[in-house]
Amino acid sequence: MNKKQVEERMAEFAGICQNAENDEKALLEVALFVEDVFGIVLSDIEICEENLGTLYATEKFILKKLQLEKTCVESAE
Repeated sequence: MNKKQVEERMAEFAGICQNAENDEKALLEVALFVEDVFGIVLSDIEICEENLGTLYATEKFILKKLQLEKTCVESAE
């Protein structure tokens, strides 16, 4: 899966991500979405508002877990 595909999947799921910041049930729904769609197994510690509370945080977290996020060194090249 590439970065564009991640962004497309996240756009489909934007509504639930918006509610996850203040709603534990929505946060769990986002966690299940991430596990089902992207095949990422999340630990209890990873299921938190910091990682999954907003659309931006969730997308960034997924890209990091899938190792699709560029590091500073790669960006400089």
